[in-house]
Parts: sequence; structure tokens; C-alpha cells
Amino acid sequence: MKSSSLTTLEKKSAISLASIFALRMFGLFMLLPVIRVLGEGLEGATLPLLGLAIGIYGLSQAILQLPLGLLSDKIGRKPVIYAGLLVFIVGSLVAANSETVWGLIAGRALQGAGAIASAVMALAADLSRPHQRSKVMAMIGASIGLAFALSLVLGPLLSNWLNLQGLFYVIAILAFLALLVAIFVVPSVRAVDMPTIDLSFAERWRYVTAKGRIFVLALSVFVIHWALVAVFLVVPDKMIASGFELSQHSWIYLVVLALSIAVMLPMMINAEKKGWHRQVMQAAFVLLAMSLLTLLSNWQSLWFWLVVLTLFFAGFNLLEAKLPSTVSNLYGAQYRGTALGIFSTSQFLGAFLGGSVTGYLLPSLGFTGVIWLNIGLMIIAGLALGWLGKLPEVKRWVLELDEADTAKAVQESALKLAGVIEAIADDHKGKVYLRVDDSTIEREELEKLGRIQA
Repeated sequence: MKSSSLTTLEKKSAISLASIFALRMFGLFMLLPVIRVLGEGLEGATLPLLGLAIGIYGLSQAILQLPLGLLSDKIGRKPVIYAGLLVFIVGSLVAANSETVWGLIAGRALQGAGAIASAVMALAADLSRPHQRSKVMAMIGASIGLAFALSLVLGPLLSNWLNLQGLFYVIAILAFLALLVAIFVVPSVRAVDMPTIDLSFAERWRYVTAKGRIFVLALSVFVIHWALVAVFLVVPDKMIASGFELSQHSWIYLVVLALSIAVMLPMMINAEKKGWHRQVMQAAFVLLAMSLLTLLSNWQSLWFWLVVLTLFFAGFNLLEAKLPSTVSNLYGAQYRGTALGIFSTSQFLGAFLGGSVTGYLLPSLGFTGVIWLNIGLMIIAGLALGWLGKLPEVKRWVLELDEADTAKAVQESALKLAGVIEAIADDHKGKVYLRVDDSTIEREELEKLGRIQA
């Protein structure tokens, strides 16, 4: 019988990995309200180049997520995370010591080159059981939301004391703290939890993309991050027009994030208890579309903004937790970095294009046109999720063998059985590690190959 609560290892993993995300993202989010204003004093600064400095981070993230995800499958998660944080720190220091806009752009590009999101999420999945994975991912997602909310409060405040270069030094310090957490706090994956098999990058790619499910999930995360950036390009002006000054927005966001958690938690619990994973994700897209439709009304009260933004963040945060959890459940440890690399590439590409394309189209489409464009994207992504079909009820089993040197042969036989998602042989211990779909597994046939340790 599976436990309904996180183990000590899972709690430590979730909190430490969430803190890495929070420390890193808090520093980045602090720049969003101030980089355009403070960057105007740099030599050669123009509005397009400052826009490039903002967006190039997401572009370099998108380019490098997949290669680093593949690399984390090959050499391990932690080395990739260490290296990525070091590159991020170097990029922050480059930007902090730059007096020209091109130095700022180079520093931001280097920050983005420390693309560790896929490796961090893969490690979170490695360190958690399938039925607890959404909780771990939700904690990481919540840390990003909290970092975002706090940065909106503290970013403008710190900018009154520090110049742009000073903010980058603060960001470098926060990233160094994240590196210390990664080295000394984040648990290591035990060998028994993460058996390995020697696969080429091409073999990993073919396995991950074989059924096309990864592309459906990548489309979904692309759309929600496109919408997140697009909404924050147009909503602040609307809130100001409603009579809420910019200094009040951060407190509205904090209230909204708390309310959105209250809305999303029952949906997530039902998804886990009843196996409604795909249906709940589609319902989240309905919430997002409803929030955007409501934005088209002429209401301007505080209650209006609380309802609209609560619906938006409830849908967004639910998908932010469920989508990577679904990816992690579909693919085993040796494929997970590759799958999450594709996923994270799409995520950051969505944020980059959501900002740049919306900024380009806004003068011609106007607020209403931009909102309808995003509603259309929500509908497409929600319908595409239907192609996932029934998602597997994933469990981990181990086959214990009488003769250790038969593990490879048993592995090949197990992979031919219905319900076996993954089989990894360990000739030294005489075991085959399995990930199975509990709803379709042929247990009797599997028992002919060895003793099942569920």
C-alpha cells in the first residue's frame, strides 16, 4: 500500500531543490521591474538592445536545456547542476562589471547558459516516488511563484539602494548560496534507486520521442509560459487604468497566489486519487481560458482582479506541477534528463517568444487581439492533451533472479510484455529494475522470469 505522505528523503529533496530554484529565480525576477529603467544609463543603450538583454536569457536557456538534459542522463544530475550554477554566477559577475549594454547582454546570455532546469527537475523525479512526484514538483513550482511575488516587492525597493551592477552582485551571491545547497544539502541518488544502462544520445532520443507524447506535453508548457509573459506585458497597464498603482500590484499578486493554491490543491488531490491526470490538466486549461475571457470585460474592481488572477494562477500553477510530473512518470531515470530537456526547451522558448512576439503584435492587435490569441493557444493545447490517451499507473518493481548473469536476457524478455514501461538489468546483483503500468501489467507472465519484489 503506497504512503500518502512524503518520506524524509522526499521532503529534504523537495525543499532543497525548491530553494535552489527560488534563490536563482528570485535574483532573475528582481531585474524585470527595473532593468529597463536602470539599464538606460549604460553606454550604447537603446530600447531594442535593453529588450534583447531581457530576452536573451530565455533564448540561451531554450537552446541549452536539451543538450544539458541529455548530458545529465549520461554523467549524472549533480555535475550538470554544479556547472550550470557556476556559469550563472560568472554571467552575473560579467553583467555586474559591465559599463556598456553589450556587456549586459553578454552577461545575461551567460546567465541563461547555466540551464539547469531540466537537470533539477530530473533529479527531483529521481528522488521521489511516482505517486508523490506531483507534490514534489508542486513545491518547486510554488517556490518559483513565491520568488516571483517577493521579487516584485523587493526588486524596486533594492533598486533604490543599489544600481543595476549592485543588483547583479546580489544575484551572484544568491546563486552561490544555491550552489552550496546543491553541494551540501541536496541528497544523492542511491545506486539502487537509479540503475544505469549505457545508451547513446540517439538511443535516448528515439525512445523519448517514439510515441510523440513528449511533444504534446512540450506544447502545453510552451503555451502556459507564452501566456504568463504575454499577460504580464498587458495586465499591469490595465490594473493601473483600474486605479491600482504599480506599488499595489505586488500585494495583489501575493493574495492571488495564496487563493490560487486553495483552488488548485483539490484538483491535484483528485488527479492523484482517481487517476484523472489528463482530465485535470485539461480542466486547468479551461481555467486559464476563462480567466482570459473575463479579462475582456469592462469590470475594474479589486474583486474582479482577484477573481481573474486567481483563476489564471490556479490553472498555471496546476499545470506547472502536473506537466513535469507527467513527463517524469512516463520516462525512466536514464531517459528523464532527455525528456525534461525537450520539455524545458519548450518552456523557455515559450517565455521568450511570448514576450517578443506579444510586444511586436501588441500595437497592431491591441489588448483584445492579444487576449484572443492566447485563448486560442489554450484551446489548442487543451485539445492536444487528449492525444495522450490513458496515462500509466506507474509502479517500481524489482525482479530477483537465481542466476545473476541472466539479467540481460530477462531484461529483453520483460520489455516484450504488456505493461512494462522500462527494464534495466544489473548483472552484478542479479536483478532487473522495472517501471510498470499497474493497470495493464501481466504479472503472471512476469513471475515466470523471476521473483517480483514490489
